[in-house]
Amino acid sequence: MMKKSLAVLWTMLLLVGLLVTGCKSTNGPEDDNAPAGVTNEQSARAYFATNDDFTKVTEEAIDDEDLQGTDYTLGKIDTAMTPLRWGRFIRSVERVVTDTVRAGDSIAVVHVVRRIHGVLRVLASINGRIDTVNKPFVDETERNIVFKRVGRETRRFWLNWVPVASSLVEGGTVRPNSSINLTQLEFITPNDTITIIDPLHFFFRYRWLRLFNQGNKDIPEINAGTLVTIRATLVSESPDTDLVALRFGADPLHKRRMRMRFVSQTQRGSDYIRVFERDFTMHFHRGFFHAAVDAMSKATLFDNQSPYSVSWWGVPYRVN
Repeated sequence: MMKKSLAVLWTMLLLVGLLVTGCKSTNGPEDDNAPAGVTNEQSARAYFATNDDFTKVTEEAIDDEDLQGTDYTLGKIDTAMTPLRWGRFIRSVERVVTDTVRAGDSIAVVHVVRRIHGVLRVLASINGRIDTVNKPFVDETERNIVFKRVGRETRRFWLNWVPVASSLVEGGTVRPNSSINLTQLEFITPNDTITIIDPLHFFFRYRWLRLFNQGNKDIPEINAGTLVTIRATLVSESPDTDLVALRFGADPLHKRRMRMRFVSQTQRGSDYIRVFERDFTMHFHRGFFHAAVDAMSKATLFDNQSPYSVSWWGVPYRVN
């Protein structure tokens, strides 16, 4: 009976698109062999936390794969560089996974750190000529994923835990080059407003599994065509207005990057608190995605001598 229940549960996960890409190969939850490298329950949780299609969208959301046009017509800082097109290109990703099983052996939290190496490429007009500026970067992202025990099989032990909730993704430039930080994000739909100030400890439940009643909110499930508003607050060291983009709907066939509108600014000591906002109509391709607020210092794009400095958060959502 337990084996049958576990099989049904994993079938449900397949239907909602939460299974790992490894499950699409020759071994995984549907097979009698554990995924490659999985030898116990802990390594199974680490495998699912880093290979799940849903969590991998994190990297897809910020990888442009091509130079895209820019509408950041904000003038120059103190150089003659005007960006025309730009894009972020990811070259490699290193992952570190920390696993904590809570008392009672029924809930585990997996902390995933990704160190992302890449290049920001800017096609710009510099002193009257067109040139390409390459800025290597190292970003670091963090995310917490909650797993729940659903069985105690010894043979197919990798089925004993399933992901049931996730925090936001928090990412940005590795210090000392970090000069900008997101501090609050609001995800606004016609039926709800979700306000987040602590992205790694705000947990979205996978409501459709009906296995976990803790956490903060169900993952937003939105109908195609719905108007959604994203509002972001950041703290910056620069007096120049920062550049903030909204990325959403990213999957292997779709990528969207839109500029967010500057709303207000307040000075606090030597720092600047700025608010940005963007409305968008939810896309019609269904599945699981992230709405990523991608903030960068103005000098990142407009000054070929200044270092790359960004901060970004990713909010998971589901399109029905």
